[in-house]
Amino acid sequence: MEKQITNRLGFGCMRLPVLENGEIDIQQVKDMVDLAFENGVNYFDTAYGYHSEKSEGAVKTALVNRYPRESYFLADKMPLWKVEKEEDLEVLFNTQLERTGAGYFDYYLLHAVSNDRVETVRKFNIVNFLKAKQAQGKIVKIGFSYHGDLEALKDFINDYKWDFIQLQLNYYDMEKGEYKAQYEFVRDLGIPVIVMEPVRGGFLARTVPNAQKIIEANYGPDKSASLALSYINSLDGVFMVLSGMSNMAQVKDNISTFNSPIPMDEKAKKTIADVMTEINAFKVVDCTKCEYCMPCPVGINIPKIFEIYNKYEMFKSDWIIKDYLKEAEVQPTECIGCGVCASHCPQAIAIPQKIAEFNSVAEKLK
Repeated sequence: MEKQITNRLGFGCMRLPVLENGEIDIQQVKDMVDLAFENGVNYFDTAYGYHSEKSEGAVKTALVNRYPRESYFLADKMPLWKVEKEEDLEVLFNTQLERTGAGYFDYYLLHAVSNDRVETVRKFNIVNFLKAKQAQGKIVKIGFSYHGDLEALKDFINDYKWDFIQLQLNYYDMEKGEYKAQYEFVRDLGIPVIVMEPVRGGFLARTVPNAQKIIEANYGPDKSASLALSYINSLDGVFMVLSGMSNMAQVKDNISTFNSPIPMDEKAKKTIADVMTEINAFKVVDCTKCEYCMPCPVGINIPKIFEIYNKYEMFKSDWIIKDYLKEAEVQPTECIGCGVCASHCPQAIAIPQKIAEFNSVAEKLK
């Protein structure tokens, strides 16, 4: 008898609990896996780079070594950014099989396909490599997670008959036309969808204060994550919703939500609309990106820094600042405090002071 996915809630292994020394708390992960299994959750998702390349090993210890292989589905992903030649594919794939000890992957993805990485996939014939592994029984279903734009998706999707596609979907991102258009495009093609970031890295579970109050007034305390997950659970064409759970409380809460989701009725729609109004109004720096402050005498991209600062304060994700600083041609620490920018700002923002605040936050993240 062919095994079946028994719950639309998937266990994402990207944000596992960690000890004070930064190592994964394996005992707690085991307990979380056990609780998930007891409640019908049997889809687990990991990747080469998660937890500084330690997630796959944690999956082996907490899942693979403790449960029959036929009792669960395991997804893993090819790290496209590490592929520099075709020979790398075999090495990377075999490393993942060894780390997980799984023998094969039920779902295997090209990880984080973007406009640029589409060319990597084509240049190194990666789809042909995965098809060969599929023929060998090392992969059951082939798909990709996507982080590019709609036009690149339309082009890339024709390269192969994909078994599934993984998209970032949540009610925050769905308000933006690009994400909604991607979802509708894939859905209308009849390709099954796996959802990642349904709570947007936890932000929709701990959103801005006024938004939290709206949710609490309508559904009671601690229902923010449930509302976000229930929204995604209601979408047509979605067969799996991944949640990166970090503790037992989150496992219990997510299981409860999928057992009894919040109905996406008019009340829920209005609640989400009101929440989005509060989120969109939340800014650390009231910058409108008019660029009257530009050009900066030392070349700092002032509007971009404020965009990054606002996103960080909203989502509290360290990578938002860290990734920007890696790519910035001129670092914000090079600000000389001349004040020329502030004198031109229609919003009367004290720009040098705000840049100094940003630098202070960035310094603490190092």
